[in-house]
Amino acid sequence: MQSAVEREGRSDLEIRPVTEDEFPAFVAAGHIAFSEELKPERLEGIRAIAEIDRTLAAFHAGRIVGTAAAGSWELTVPGAGLVPAATVTAVAVLPTHRRLGVLTALMARQLDDVRDRGEAVAVLTASESVIYGRFGYGLATWALAFSLDRRYAGLVRTIEVGGRVVMLDKDEAAKRIPDLYEDLRRRHVGALSRPPGWWAEYFRDPEDQREGASSRFYALHESDAGEADGFVAYRLKRNWMDDGLPAGDTQVYELFGSNPGVRAALWQFCLGVDLTATLSCWNAPVDEPLRWMLADPRRFRVTGVSDWLWARLVDIPAALVGRRYGSPARLVLDVADSFKPHNTGRYELVGGPDGAECRRTDAEPDLALSVADLGALYLGGVGCTALARAGRIEECRPGALAAGDALFATADAPWCATEF
Repeated sequence: MQSAVEREGRSDLEIRPVTEDEFPAFVAAGHIAFSEELKPERLEGIRAIAEIDRTLAAFHAGRIVGTAAAGSWELTVPGAGLVPAATVTAVAVLPTHRRLGVLTALMARQLDDVRDRGEAVAVLTASESVIYGRFGYGLATWALAFSLDRRYAGLVRTIEVGGRVVMLDKDEAAKRIPDLYEDLRRRHVGALSRPPGWWAEYFRDPEDQREGASSRFYALHESDAGEADGFVAYRLKRNWMDDGLPAGDTQVYELFGSNPGVRAALWQFCLGVDLTATLSCWNAPVDEPLRWMLADPRRFRVTGVSDWLWARLVDIPAALVGRRYGSPARLVLDVADSFKPHNTGRYELVGGPDGAECRRTDAEPDLALSVADLGALYLGGVGCTALARAGRIEECRPGALAAGDALFATADAPWCATEF
């Protein structure tokens, strides 16, 4: 049987931001779509971070049947640059209205709104990874999950960077960590700013999101001069074997340091947490150096590698000018954008470590690719040659793939530790 939307087409949909009075129904629709229970405290946490004017609801017959929202955040790009980015979230369609064009209509309207706001990039994390490529999003960062048996976690050498590690209670952490993160995230390509409402929910640390583990513990690294230069947030999942030996897990939520030495010192601290048998982390950079700190790197067990941040270039010249590049080069990119055809065309990119220029051109192309693949390249998480081997980039001029690899490359893998 056809639904009303299928019979009448998308013309019967009204897409607009919700009002304050409609916001609870907006959030409830998303939870229904994800088959989740909406608790009052969860609604309060979502409202604390939501920008009501950046919500979009699809109404059919007066009822919300689809949702999408965005935040006005910043993204760290190569060269320690910061670009305004729309953080896309709350994307959902009711089970009764799927496969009817509701999501497509929401995505089209949202990207138009993002461009009108002057944001060159939109980013998201995907509950289903097959969805967003058709809307021009490319896979830009990965999350590495690992586990390590503490019995075999000896280090090649003891880390000695000076300073000290201090524990913070929740109130102290709420005062000190957000400002420290704001400084440190500017050094990590792929990192996002975090608004006050995000931090409020972070430190509320609801029990139903702990999966049986403890509330978060917070530790700060301070230099010899007493300056905070790194932090780690972790949980303990307690477990005991029948013979009374501890079998718990130190679960690292996130770890940041101002330099490799501070990061190493914080990992060394985590490995020393008592009454646990393992150390685990659910979201680390894919090039996490802890593996290379171990005397026996085979004990570093990768338990998962998953997609994390997807990037969509909304204003291609502005996005490409916003970052810096590994080596000086000129490339003409022939970009296809079937979802937003006004972006389709050739772009001359002249970039290097000191800056970049980008403009439309009629010149012969060096590389041909989709806007989604340009989004994948944007933060340096994958190279041109790798995408060409996958059949996603066409080399139009010999040597252009190698030039593109050198141009877009970053020293460290991009990494985003923020859920949104």
